[in-house]
Amino acid sequence: MIFINMKIILLLCISVIGADAVRSISFPIGGLFSHLTLPSSLQVFKTIVKETGSGAFHGEPLETKVVDSYSTALELCPYTSDDKGVVALIDPRPTNGICDNTCLLCNRYNIPHIALGWEPPNTLEEDLFTFQYYPPPELISKAYAALIKDLQWDKFTILYENEDSFIRLQEIINSWPNAVEPILFRKLDPDGDNREIFKHVFKVAKMNYHVLDCHVNNIYGYMKEIIQVENATEYQSFILTSLDAYTLDLGSIPDLMANVSTLHLTRQHHVKWRDFGMGQDDQVIPLEAALVADSLKHIEKAIASMQNTSDGHLIRSINLPTPPALCYQESKADYESIVWPLGQSLRESMLQTESEGFTGKIEFDENGRRTNIILLFSKLNKDSEFVYAGHWDSRTNLITTENTVKDRSTALKSNSKIRIGTIEGLPYFQTVNDVNGTSYRGFAVDLVNAIFERIKIDNKIEFEYEFYKADSGYGNHITGTKKWNGLIGDLMEHKAGLGVCDLTITSERISAVDFSVPFMTLGISMLFKTPEPQEPDMFSFINPLALDVWLYLATTYIIVSFVLLICARMSQDDWVNPHPCNQNPENLQNIWSLYNCMWLTIGAIMTQGCDILPRAAGSRWIAGMWWFFALIVTASYTANMSTFLSNNRRSNDITNVKELSEQNKVSYGAVFNSSTYKFFQTSNDSVYSKIWTVMESARPTVFMNNNIEGMNRVSKSKGKYAFFMESTAIEYYTQRDCDLKMVGSKLDSKEYGIAMPKNYPHKTLIDHAILSLQQLGTLSRLKKKWWEEEDIAVHCEKGDSEKEDSGSLQMENTSGIFLVLGFGGILGLLVAIIDFLFHVRQISVKERVTFREALVSEWRASLNPRNLHKLAAPPRSAPPSTATPSPERERSRSRAVSVLRAASSFINFDEIY
Repeated sequence: MIFINMKIILLLCISVIGADAVRSISFPIGGLFSHLTLPSSLQVFKTIVKETGSGAFHGEPLETKVVDSYSTALELCPYTSDDKGVVALIDPRPTNGICDNTCLLCNRYNIPHIALGWEPPNTLEEDLFTFQYYPPPELISKAYAALIKDLQWDKFTILYENEDSFIRLQEIINSWPNAVEPILFRKLDPDGDNREIFKHVFKVAKMNYHVLDCHVNNIYGYMKEIIQVENATEYQSFILTSLDAYTLDLGSIPDLMANVSTLHLTRQHHVKWRDFGMGQDDQVIPLEAALVADSLKHIEKAIASMQNTSDGHLIRSINLPTPPALCYQESKADYESIVWPLGQSLRESMLQTESEGFTGKIEFDENGRRTNIILLFSKLNKDSEFVYAGHWDSRTNLITTENTVKDRSTALKSNSKIRIGTIEGLPYFQTVNDVNGTSYRGFAVDLVNAIFERIKIDNKIEFEYEFYKADSGYGNHITGTKKWNGLIGDLMEHKAGLGVCDLTITSERISAVDFSVPFMTLGISMLFKTPEPQEPDMFSFINPLALDVWLYLATTYIIVSFVLLICARMSQDDWVNPHPCNQNPENLQNIWSLYNCMWLTIGAIMTQGCDILPRAAGSRWIAGMWWFFALIVTASYTANMSTFLSNNRRSNDITNVKELSEQNKVSYGAVFNSSTYKFFQTSNDSVYSKIWTVMESARPTVFMNNNIEGMNRVSKSKGKYAFFMESTAIEYYTQRDCDLKMVGSKLDSKEYGIAMPKNYPHKTLIDHAILSLQQLGTLSRLKKKWWEEEDIAVHCEKGDSEKEDSGSLQMENTSGIFLVLGFGGILGLLVAIIDFLFHVRQISVKERVTFREALVSEWRASLNPRNLHKLAAPPRSAPPSTATPSPERERSRSRAVSVLRAASSFINFDEIY
């Protein structure tokens, strides 16, 4: 109502004065400064007011000496009395989250209150005339949460000075998934000694990432305390939440090698400062001073915009209504009666006006809070200077990288060497002591040399490094603490820069240290002792029947042959007429000699038959029973031979982990507390769980201290112990010990990587070098060198013993058959020769020729394949002798003839059919 009445009064004045009275109006602006504000803010206010001159605004600062809000408000009363009121009050004092007396007075009189403190009043939505030029803390916190995500922090510490930090960092705290790793909070004392706190954070809690929320003036002192506690600051990373942190000169702390990042609103050495005679000679302009300048320029633009409206014509045409003095009144009605009539118009103009200042684009929402903030992202470089790297936009909540800045931690210290920890043992590392001193060799040594040589070629950076042997092996987590022992512990304590050996990348280890990209892929497999090769059985064809069966069979063969001979001799039907045309023969003939009987029986059991058969019922019955017996024996032999050959081809060796878990003759184990050990311990697979249960309950223990012990136990176990280990180690051992072999497929897939402390500064260089070596084939060549070429006394040929069984009989199993054939053939040849010589002797006696003549004649006739006939008697070269033999010779001849006739009558060689 008052505002409408004022418009009517102004219109009446215009009609009286007329158009010639148009003149420019200058708005009075006030500035409230105290010892809590920066001197540069006061300097900026005076400079800009002076530069503006008789322009859109003018003003004088109020430098109050009091501290409390009430006393400050009392000083404002005389400052703004006697027609010295202000249309807007710039207040850079800390707000402490409340609208104090000064703020309330401005809102009562419709005077815009320009608050520059970081904490907005909690009644900002009600105090419509308060403008918060400092970005809202939830947006700043949201920006730092995005930065933490962009930097890929997995856990961090919040170091703070007072509880205000929980307001400034609320988005970081609320958005962090505590289930992953809770945030560690530690309060710092700006006036005390914080070294014990830093020692706990770095040494006990093993934290490498930190958010430092403190006053900009205290950062330098905290950093000096940090380098006193932690020598290896290159493994630490800090985010400084003060928006003025980028103005600090940290070059005066040369030992600070940590990665430091920060966000800020302003740019250092902005050229516009020179227009106000500031920013010269590296003068630092803090954020508060920049906000003072931006608020003045924004008000100037808002006033100009307001003057272009219909109300603005009134303002240009008449005297400006005098703003009321900022004094206490008795009642609310008293305040309403003297409010500044143009306050609402100025407020609306300020809300609608957008301007560009030192802190970026300035625009407000309906509650007077800044929106669409862009924060600049800077990082500390190698020269300890903050360099612009990108920006964060509140509209996208993303960090946009525009400039690649190498971290401060990548700077090399003078006389610094990278200590590389490893584990003694080939093929990875071996210490050699000779006349030339101590040297090192192995896959790990060659790998490190190749990596740093690659870095030197690609990045022109040369590192110095040295090897040492880590104690206590790879390292295990110490229960109840965050510490590890062994190589992992050395890396966490920064006693080593890199850990290079057969170190498997696991989730547990990666929570303690970082790993490079993998340089080798492998899996868990089983190490077995190769079974002793069995001597080939040349007479394996005998095995289907037991020895006593063969003996009984041979005895039965002889007995049956004799029985058949007796029956055939006794049976009259087997005595036949040798001359069928002669009906009354003088002699009968029996063909069943012992030779023919044995020929019949052997032919039956060999399933070949015979060309002579018995005639009598008795002999036929005996022959038939023998044939039945031979049928059963032959069929049984054939069946047993097939089964025997199948069993021989079927291996009883364990071929996979499932077969291993289903038997109890072979025990098995792994290296205690190794990655293989924990694979079975944590596996949900039923087979692997069963194997873990058996290994854990085995007594004596099946777990070994290292791979060498496991390999030795396998070698001495005679096939009764199997050892689970990485496939790469098995490949190495089986190349050098032909009695060992790898069984089954890989149970999992894992990788070896180079371990390094968290936040290691040179990780990117090492990763790129490993990838380059992989593409160039260097890693494959190194593995072939140390697995297949170096330190090999005997090359194990696995091909013949491990080739797949095709199911065919091998020569070593059937050579006995050929031996029997050869022996039988030679024996038959000897019998034929003896028979031939006997025949020649008979011819020589019968035909009365010399033995030589008979031999030559029979030899030529018998061995000439073109002659199918020969003479019954050889031709004589001399007449037969007519000399009468002596009586002694005649008697000797008579006795020999008698013996031959008796044998002939029994065996009957001359009548073999």
